[in-house]
This record gives sequence, structure tokens and C-alpha cells, in this order.
Amino acid sequence: RNARAQASLAEDVLDVSRIISGKLRLAMRRVDLVDSVRAALDAVRPAAQAKGIDIDAVVGSDMLLMGDPDRLQQVCWNLLSNAVKFTPDGGRVEVRVLRTDSQLEMRVRDTGPGIAPEFLPQLFERFRQADSSTTRQHRGLGLGLAIVRHLVELHGGRVSAESAGPGSGATFVVRLPVSPVGLTVEEEPAGPDRPAAVGAARREAPRLTGIRVLVVDDEADVRDLLEQVLGRFGAEVRTVGSAQAALDAVQQWRPDVMLGDIGMPNEDGYTLIRRVRTLPPEKGGLTPAAALTAYGGEENRMRALAAGYQLHLAKPILPHELAEAVSGLALSTRAR
Repeated sequence: RNARAQASLAEDVLDVSRIISGKLRLAMRRVDLVDSVRAALDAVRPAAQAKGIDIDAVVGSDMLLMGDPDRLQQVCWNLLSNAVKFTPDGGRVEVRVLRTDSQLEMRVRDTGPGIAPEFLPQLFERFRQADSSTTRQHRGLGLGLAIVRHLVELHGGRVSAESAGPGSGATFVVRLPVSPVGLTVEEEPAGPDRPAAVGAARREAPRLTGIRVLVVDDEADVRDLLEQVLGRFGAEVRTVGSAQAALDAVQQWRPDVMLGDIGMPNEDGYTLIRRVRTLPPEKGGLTPAAALTAYGGEENRMRALAAGYQLHLAKPILPHELAEAVSGLALSTRAR
């Protein structure tokens, strides 16, 4: 048991290191969140049974989204194992998975010791524990919930915690967007069977007819999705899966706009844009580019701009917002 605990702690430290360095990768594909929840439930059930804890799970079916199945299972396992760990013998853990509007929601509620209100804002920070004394009952480095937050945010989602205070248990809520890579795919224009607001959003978005867009992402599903979305606005789209292939395409195909992922193996998006900017203008060195990435925040935005991108687009992003960004970048090309 001690060996397993040490291995788990080591893996947590490695995950945090990957997160900090931007090297934690998601293998995105169409998955059913229910499968991840059920696998996590199977993993924690022996520990729950040993403590006489009743797990009441209502998870539904066909909760589809674009995600990394292993990382989603890691999120579920972290929350469920925490609930079992902190719930006293004979207690109860409730798990609910439901669809709300354009999101999937997983709620994990326990009858454990609860969380003090002053600690709730710090709960998802690294190395934070409500009881940090050397004599605390529950061991660990305080990394699990920080990892959960990062993994959920990389999927374009949010995680939060609720508790009425000590002695009242806690509820953790994960909300994930249904649409792939955080894109809310708008369908057909307004009509008798469709709300006018959706059609209005489509009409307000610019047409991208005649604009060449190079999409750079090592995930095939992401490339396919962006090609489909941008194609709906009339763009001519070419996709590549590596920085080197992107550099070749910039010189040979001469796109009007490049959309680049940041986290890619071998060469990341920062290295790519620096290499593009070293090309002469006639070879595409001035190609307008946007970083389209799950790494949000002001620090990441400034780093992308300093590297040579004109825009930093953080997921989730609506299709018409993406089209507007591409249109603006293309206009800057033609204005030179």
C-alpha cells in the first residue's frame, strides 16, 4: 500500500511539472464521460466497501464530448477517491452526471468533514491542504485538486467546490463543454424550428471566402473540427500536424492566416512562430498568425505575442468569434 501511495505521489508531481512547463498533452477524441465515471467508480469501490461507505451513483448515458479519456478518468478518480478518503466509516458519497444546456456536469457530494469557508478559495491551488499540520490524519502533497483544475480547464471546463462549513460535507462540481475543443458549433440559420439568436450570430460573422487558413495542430480531431468550422464560413483550409510541416506550408502554400496550437511535440507553437518570422517576406515571414490554445491567461497571452503571434485566442471560443479573428488577420495582410 505504501509503494502504491508513493507511486501515486510521484505521478502527481510529474503531472504538475508537465502542467507548469506546458508539456501536459491531451489525446483528444470523441468520448462518453459516463465511461470515465464508471471506470473511476470501479477503481474506488473496494476502498469504499472497506469503510462501509455507500456510493449512490446516477450517471445517465450518452454523455458525449471531445476529450482525453485517460485524463477525464483521472479527474473523476481524483474527486471520487478524495470523497471516499475524507468520508468517515459508514458515510455516503453521491455521484451525479447530467447534461445542462451545452455542458456536461458531474457532481460528487460526500458526508465528510466539510471545508471551512476561508479555505474554499485556496482549495485548487498546488500544495494546499485544509489540515497542513504534521499530525494530520490524511496524507498527501495537496496536488490532486490542483491537477483536477488544470485538466478540467484544458478541456475548456470549470471545477468548483461547495460546502456549508465544517461538519457539513462537501460537493465538487465539474462542468465541461459538450462541443469539441471548446467550440460551440452553430448549426443552420434561423428558421421556423430554430431560435433567431443562433441565426443572428451566424449572419453577423464575416464571410471568409477566398481566405487561405493554415491550421497547425498535432491532434487530428482538432484539425478536422477547425477545418469544418472555418469551411462553413467559406475559408479555404489546409491542416498540418507539426511545426515543420507548417513551416513548409507557409513557404509553399502561402496562407493568408495561420492558426497555431502551442503545445506540440518536438517543436511547440512558440518555436514555430519564431521560425516563421525569420523567413523573408516573399517566403511568408510576415504571415499573420494567431495562437489558438487551451492555455489562457495574461501571462500566456503576452508570451504568445512576444513570440510573434498577432493574436492569442483562448479556448473555448465561438465559431463566429474565430471567424472574426481570422477575417481581421486576413485584412491586415491585404492592407500591407
